[in-house]
Amino acid sequence: MTPSAAAALIPLIGVVAFLLATLLFFTASSILFGRPHTPDIEKRERTFVAKFFQEWWIWLYRPVERLCLRAGIPPDAITIASTCTAAVAAVLIGSGRLSLGGWVYLFGASLDFIDGRVARASGRTTRRGAFLDSTLDRVAELLVMGGLATTFRNSPFLFAALAAAGASLLVSYSRARGEALGAGDVARVGGMQRPERIVVTGAACALSPLADAAYGAGAGRALLGWALVVLAVLTTATAARRTFAIYRALRAGDPAPVARPAFRLADVFRLDVSRRGKAG
Repeated sequence: MTPSAAAALIPLIGVVAFLLATLLFFTASSILFGRPHTPDIEKRERTFVAKFFQEWWIWLYRPVERLCLRAGIPPDAITIASTCTAAVAAVLIGSGRLSLGGWVYLFGASLDFIDGRVARASGRTTRRGAFLDSTLDRVAELLVMGGLATTFRNSPFLFAALAAAGASLLVSYSRARGEALGAGDVARVGGMQRPERIVVTGAACALSPLADAAYGAGAGRALLGWALVVLAVLTTATAARRTFAIYRALRAGDPAPVARPAFRLADVFRLDVSRRGKAG
């Protein structure tokens, strides 16, 4: 096994073992004492599986959340730290250190998961904080996509990275604009949202050396490239589906157009005659 493959495998084993242990503990706790019901998750998600895993993730990061609250760390500082971490990940990915960059990106995205919860728990929920969070989320994603584009600058997979970046912006913009216009929950349809995009991108980068170890040099880059192709296709499909759903919902809520009389050519001539009469 190459050193790069070992570098990817060691944290992978540790992370998987830790996550499985916490998942089993959370499952047992939910069976014995009942599953938590976070209002935002209950409103946003429809399936039991999605609700269960998001509640588990919140439970997993609760100690970090409490640490931030006790230390008095502002939510905006967590948001900025998450974006700076994504910038570091983008530099690492762009310089060819895919595995390390992937792990750093996943860690930074996890930080972004708790800034809103810290804001609500500390009573610091503000409009400027929500705006900063949404804006820097787009910045972080574009930074990482820029690093991937740099990695594949001499490869056809470059177009997949650019397409994924553009489609991700459209997914986010259509939701924001749809909600502003009153489309409601329809603005959230589609499966390839930001958490899913982070998992696909970060995991493909972090585990790329394992493909090199299994299938030879270059297999990791190929795996990452094809992951970007899948990401671009699914994100574009999500953007198209969301755009159509929002348009249909807004059209149903628009008032009916006012009926106008049919156009007649004779009306034009009568208007012209009247003008000539006034002129004479």
